[in-house]
Parts: sequence; C-alpha cells; structure tokens
Amino acid sequence: MINWTTLLHQVIDLELDVDEAKELTIGPEARKQTIFVALDVELAKLANSNGWFNVLDQPTEDASKAFEHYLKSLELLLLFSAKQQWTHLIVMDQKQWDLIKRTKPTTKLADLNKQYLAIKHFLNDAYYNHRQESFRHAWHLLIKWGMVDLGFSSEEITTKYKELIEQQRAHWVKD
Repeated sequence: MINWTTLLHQVIDLELDVDEAKELTIGPEARKQTIFVALDVELAKLANSNGWFNVLDQPTEDASKAFEHYLKSLELLLLFSAKQQWTHLIVMDQKQWDLIKRTKPTTKLADLNKQYLAIKHFLNDAYYNHRQESFRHAWHLLIKWGMVDLGFSSEEITTKYKELIEQQRAHWVKD
C-alpha cells in the first residue's frame, strides 16, 4: 500500500519551498485554478503518452513519459486536495485497495476513452460544484489507471514520486 499522506506532505513542503524561492504571492483562488489547469495538462500528456486514442496517426506509447506524467498528475491531485481541504479523501483503507487491485485492466478503446473522460468529468464536477465524492471517484480512477492499466507498483510510485519531488526542489530551491 502507498502512504498517500506521506506523498501529500512531500508536495505541500515542496510548494512552500518553491513559493519562498520564487517569492510568489498568489491568492488562494488563483492557486487552485493554476493547480487545476496544470493537472488538466498533465492528464492530457498522460493520455497522449499512452497513445490509445490516436486513431488517425500511428499510436505511440512511451512508458517512461507515461510514468512521469502519471506521477505529476498524482502530485497535482494531491496538492489540489490540500487546497480544497479534502485530504481526508485521499486516504484509502484495505478494502478500497483490494477493490482497485482486483479490477481488470482497461484495454478496449471505448473503455479507455470513457475512463479518461470520467476522470475529467469528475474533476470538473469537483472543481466547479465542490463535490467531494466526485473528487474521490477521480482519485480512485487515477490510481487504478496507473496501478492496474499501466502496471506501476506501489514501490515504483513511492520511490519515483520522491525522486520527482527532490528533482523539482533542486531545480527551484537553491541553498
């Protein structure tokens, strides 16, 4: 199991460090908007790196790029949960973990499209209508996408996520 609370604290600490290093003063609403736009872009990049929807072009799949965009999507969704004060929604019990792990991978084009569009729908509903349950659904679908459909392990996610945070900190925060 992944300790989402630890990953959440890592991204919150990073955001504080980056704000200080860049001397940013962004209001809370603009901050949420910026995080949400960045999340939307990362989800699109994740879908693009999987390539399933490229019906007119030659589909290309780039596993390393997919993993990078998946981690950044997780990072932004965790940060968004903090800004909405919905961090309680990211915690998963064993029953929820087992349900995700038992789910079969999505492989058909129509189902992959539906899954991606469902995540976007739930996130938009969470953002515009402040629906926590929609956020939870989007969160679980994103976890399922990475762990079941893309086959990333808990250990890989935890390790590479920490590395991503450290790379971002090294880029923005100069000692």
